[in-house]
Order: sequence, then C-alpha cells, then structure tokens
Amino acid sequence: MTDGAAEKLNLDELEFSFPESKIRELKNNGADSTIVGQDRALKAIELGLGIEGEGYNIFVMGAPGTGRRTVISSLLQNYKPNFAKLQDIAYAYNFSRPIEPIALFFPAGEGRLFRKKIKKAVGHIHTQTLALLKSEGFLAEQKKIVTKTDNEENILLMEFESKMLHVGFKVLQIKDENNQSLDLIPIIKGKEISFSELQSKAARKKFSEQELTALREKYYASLDEMSELFSILRDKRIEMDEKLIKHQKDSVMPIIKEALDPLRKLVDSYTTKYDNPKQIEDNKKILLFLKKTEEDLINRMNIYSSEFKSSRIKKNFFGRYLINLICENSNDKNYVINENLPSFTNLFGTIESHSDSDAPEINGHLRIREGAVHRAFGGYLIVRLHDLLEEDDSWSYLKRVLQSGKIEVQMPPSGNHSPSVFKPEALPANFKIIIIGGEYTYDILYQEDPDFYKLFKVCAEFDSVMQKNDKNIASLIHLTEYLCKEKKALNFDDSGYSRLISYASELAGSRHLLTAQFTKISDLIIEADFNAKQQKKDTICAAVLNGTIEKRRYLHSLPEEKFAEMVHLGEILIDVSGRKLAKINGLAVEERGYHSFGVPVSVTAQASPGTGGIINIEREAGLSGEIYDKAHLIITSLLREKFSKDIPLSISASICFEQSYSYIDGDSASCAEFLALISAIGGFEMRQDIAVTGSLNQHGMVQPVGGITEKIEGFFNTCKILGFTGTQGVMIPVSNKNNLFLSKEVKEAVKEGKFNIWTIKTIGEGIKLLSGLQEEVYTWMISQRLEEFYKKVNEISLRKD
Repeated sequence: MTDGAAEKLNLDELEFSFPESKIRELKNNGADSTIVGQDRALKAIELGLGIEGEGYNIFVMGAPGTGRRTVISSLLQNYKPNFAKLQDIAYAYNFSRPIEPIALFFPAGEGRLFRKKIKKAVGHIHTQTLALLKSEGFLAEQKKIVTKTDNEENILLMEFESKMLHVGFKVLQIKDENNQSLDLIPIIKGKEISFSELQSKAARKKFSEQELTALREKYYASLDEMSELFSILRDKRIEMDEKLIKHQKDSVMPIIKEALDPLRKLVDSYTTKYDNPKQIEDNKKILLFLKKTEEDLINRMNIYSSEFKSSRIKKNFFGRYLINLICENSNDKNYVINENLPSFTNLFGTIESHSDSDAPEINGHLRIREGAVHRAFGGYLIVRLHDLLEEDDSWSYLKRVLQSGKIEVQMPPSGNHSPSVFKPEALPANFKIIIIGGEYTYDILYQEDPDFYKLFKVCAEFDSVMQKNDKNIASLIHLTEYLCKEKKALNFDDSGYSRLISYASELAGSRHLLTAQFTKISDLIIEADFNAKQQKKDTICAAVLNGTIEKRRYLHSLPEEKFAEMVHLGEILIDVSGRKLAKINGLAVEERGYHSFGVPVSVTAQASPGTGGIINIEREAGLSGEIYDKAHLIITSLLREKFSKDIPLSISASICFEQSYSYIDGDSASCAEFLALISAIGGFEMRQDIAVTGSLNQHGMVQPVGGITEKIEGFFNTCKILGFTGTQGVMIPVSNKNNLFLSKEVKEAVKEGKFNIWTIKTIGEGIKLLSGLQEEVYTWMISQRLEEFYKKVNEISLRKD
C-alpha cells in the first residue's frame, strides 16, 4: 500500500475555545448538585449503602480531587439509622471472672439512664446502710444479741466457779502486758495456796504426798472442764457474731432490694417499650448482672458498713457496680465517623493501664476506652487507605474484625505497652466501612489479598475525566457558582465560564473531555478571585483566568527556563535547521508532578554490517524502562517487515538519546528512533527543522502519545531561542489532533508562517516529509543497503570457514 503525505494543520484546526453563546444557554440548565460527572461511582456507592449483606463495605478508588469525599459526604449528610435496631452497649464487672468484663446491651438511648440510676442506687445503699447502722433501733437489737450472749456466758462462768469451789479450787484471773487468762488455785482450809507452796510443805512433811497427788489429778481434770467451757463460750461468740451479721444483712437487704428494684422494673419495661426480639435475651443478662450485684453488696457489707479510709478506696469499691458506656445512641449523634488518624487505639479502642500493677483486675471494665469502630455502630466509618496502611497493625486487625464480625478491645499489639491480662467480651461489628484509596489501589489489593473481595464487594471508581457534553458542562457551571459562593469569590462572567471550560478540557488532555479533578478547578477559582480583586475587577473574566493560568505556569517554570538557558548558551546540542545524516530531533516531556514541559532531544543512530542487531544504548546503560525496550523491539520488527523481507537482517546498529542522563520510559520516541535508524542505513539526510513524536506498531502505523502540547511548545521555544526559519515545526500522530491546546504565542507563529504542525498516519508519510524522498526511492536505498550488509556478512563468514 502506498503511503500518503503528511497533513499540515491550519490555524482553524489549532484553535480551541467554547462559545459564550452556549454558556448562556446552559447556565440555567445545571442540576442543583455538587456531584458532577461520577454517575458510575455514584451508583456503586448507592449499591453499597443500600445492601446490608455481609461484605458490602465500600472501597472508593480514584485520583485526588475527583470529589470522592464530596460524594460520600453528600450521600451521607442526612443519614440516620433505624433507631429501633440500635443498642447502647456498656461493659460491666464480671463477678465470676473479673479479668473478662461482660457486655450489656440496652435499647438505644437507655444506657445513660441505667448508668445514672445504678450509680445513684449504689450511693443510696451506702448512705442508708451507714444511717441504719447508727440508728437506735438497730443498735438496740445488736446490743440485745450481745447482752443475751454475755448473760449466758456469765451464768456458765458462775456455775463453773461454784463447781470449782466445791471441789477445792478458785478461778483466778491472770493478767500480763498483752494477754489475760484463767487458772485454778487450790483452797486449803479456806485459804488460797499455790501448788509450789504445797510442794514445799510436802517436802517438809507438813502436807501429805497422797493428798497433793490427788489434788493435782483434780486440778488437771478441772482444767479439762475449763477448756470445754471455753470451747462452749467460743461457740456462743461465733453464734453471736453470726446473729449480728444476719441481723445486719436482714436489716440492710431491704435497702439493697429497694434501691435495685427500680432498675429491675426499668429493664422489664424494655420488653414492652421496644419491639426488638434480641432485647429479651439481653434483658436476662442485665437482670443477672443486677442479681449478682445484689449478692455481692450483701456479701461485702462489712466493707462499706463503716466510713472508707480514703476516697480512692471508696471509688475502687463502688466502681465494680458501675457500668462503662462504650456505645451510646442519641437523636443528635453523628453516625458517619471520619477517622483521619486511624491508629490502632483510635480505631479499636484500648484498655488503660492501672496505677496498681499488683491488682490490675480492679475495675478493669471502667478502663476500657472506645474507638472509632464503636462510635460508628449503626453507621459508617470512613478512613483513607494511605493513612490506614501507615499505622502499624491497623489494616490487618481491621480485616480480622470484618472477617469475624467481632470487635475485641485490647492493648495495641506493638509499642511499649505491657501485655494486658484483660479479655473484654467481644462486641458485634455493627458498622460499615468506607475506605478511600488512590488510583488502582482496589486492583492491587484485589490481586495481592485473596480475602479482600470478600470484605469489599463494592468498588466505587472515580474517573479523573468526564465526557464533554451539555449535561456535564451545565453541572460544571453550577459547581463553579457553588464554589464561588462558598469561598466568597467574585462571580464569573460568560467569557470566564468559556475559558474555564476550555481549561477543564486542557486539564483532561482532550477536546472531547472535561477534568473531574475539581480540586484544580477550585484552586483556579481562588487564585483568579485574588487576581481579579487586585485588578479591581467586578467579575472573573477570560482575561483574568488567562493571567492566572500563566502566573501559575510561571511560578513552576524554573527548570524550563534553566533548559532554555542551556540551549541559548549552546550547552544543549540541537539543530533546528538544515539536514543531517542519522540524526532526528525527538521530543520528550520533563515531569515535575505539578508541572510538565517539553524538550527536544537529539536521537542519533549508527549502522554497519554485522550480526549484533540493533542495540539500545539506554537499555545497555540501565536507563530505560520496559515500555521503551518493547518499542525498541518493534522498531527491529518494522525494519525487517518494510525493508528486509527476503533476506535475513544482517546489521549491527545502535540508537541513542544524546545528552540524556536520566531514566527514560514510554514509546513516544519510537518514530524518531526509526527515522534516525533508516537514515543511518540508507545514507540519506533528514530535516533538522522538524521535531518528531509518535509511537509505532509493527505495521508502521503511527499511534498517539501523551504530552503532545508540551512537546510542541518545547520545540517551539527552542526554535524561538535559536531563530525561526519559517520552515520549522513538529510532526505528530494524526490521532493527537484532539489533544492540542496550544498557547496563543504558538498559534500566532503558525498564523504568521513561522511555525508549522504536521500530522501523519504512517511512518512512510513521515519519511517522505523529513527526507524529501518518494517511497520507492527511500525503499530502494534502504533495501539495497541492507542487501549489501547481508552480502558483506556472508562474505566474512565464508572467509572464516
């Protein structure tokens, strides 16, 4: 097939603007919404919000500034859950296992009242108990029990003393510094005499040994009787203490029951007041807690029956009966939680350490602190993926929560925390999570994590561009009006809107598209408002916007100016006139993230007979990427297809980007490389006043590339520095025509005939333009030279043989 000729673009094809008349038509047609151009993402989010099934959490993916948070906030701004399905949740003391606090579930809004009432009830029990124990009636009854026991003891002692006198002994009380005891002393002829004196008399024969022995036997027998008496007295004392305790319990129990009964009635009312079948089982658990509280208050009555030694001891004692409300619901509560610092503690809560390391179980349930997942119960938790992944263990534990459907409050797994012995009861993960990630993040996680899809079944993908149609243009106009009002900026006039829409297409990189990165639009409005007010303007017009855009470019263009300076000083070797062998002006784009600009690059080639193939110098130096290397292989394939079909390709050649010392990737230079290579092979010169960009396929079709406007303006600026000849220009793929957004200066130069832009469909059209040769001529020259290479290689091979 014969190639056509390169097409030179006229000024009308380079011009791009949006008619002001269309602005006036669309101005009043915009939908009253700040959500623009994200219909697919919107429907995905609505799906995730509407389905309550397991795993229907939402992953929002897209470039920053595309309205991800705006859309979510807009859809959830009036969100209110079904209050009847919500529950307040509190941790309470576990009387059986204090290190495992239990969870109590209340109807929504009832937890605070229960907490208030139980605190008041416990305080009332303490106050009334102290008052009761000081009352005359109570003390009189206690005294009565004590007096009765004392009287019984006195009678027994008197009977014992009388019996001892009858057998010849007197009960003697012995006192020393610390103790008091009883002993028996013999009575002989009405007088008290000790055994030591009787022993002395017996030694002097004044007392019978037989009588002394008999007296000793009576003494020991009486001591046994006295021991039995003391045992009886101890039993009576124990019995008295039991009666005193029983009397105290019997007296205090009505106080405890009276104080806790209103709480029981409150819990019973939940069943009739709230239509929630689950609450019936939860009520049983609350009533069991109240029962154990009552039993514990009765059993530990001796502790609070007197004043506490300190407020800390009192607080610790009564703290076990209080509840720790971890999740509370109210009509004015925000059920959409944005967690901007998703650390482990902020997300999942923690257990505060106790000041007394020897007794960590003291009121551990009161040291449990809720996290964002608890505050989001019944609603939505929103976090950024980047923030989540930066925090240790947060992502892995969040997945565990979503997989198990349970939240266990624990100390952070890492850090300086000592391991906690506490294991609070796990809570149901009654919330949905919305994660906001950047471009391709859902795809990466989907591929790397086999469980990811089970947890995030909805992906809302935000596009960075949208179709340029009347609906989206009208919505963009409305959004601009909204942003101006919100930021107290000047209003746009029709020329301002026209320039804004053109700029939105420029940001999108296509005349058929508009940008959906509205942060950039918002920034432009703020800066244009500043400039307009400085210029004493009443509105933001096209001139103000143009000045604002140019000022922003100027602020970022320092590297561009440095490159221009090197061109001017001759440090960058670029020819923009004449013809050269095996040399083409390629075009590249220097990226700074927030700013990019085009630069011309000399692409050179060498060719000779051999079997080394075509060497990519950038690849050999480790400066090329995979796409660039692929393009290089396509060049070899295309050379064989067009010029060496009948003979083996016998060539040793090299291609190089001159004065390029940084990493190169992409295939946009493949046209320039191919042209330099065939110039080296065919021995014909190529024009240096035309720079080239475009990607090639194996059939010689020229494919579109990125950064087309920057590349054209980059070569234009170089020609301006080195001098215009009137023949200079850029050759681009025809499919890039819709990506042209040239500056006013470039269009003026085209109008004046100083600069030109050509488009090509095939590489043959480019060869014709740059070489000036017809297809049959350059085809013969290249094929003939490749045949010579083949013969030369064969000749050398035969000599070796």
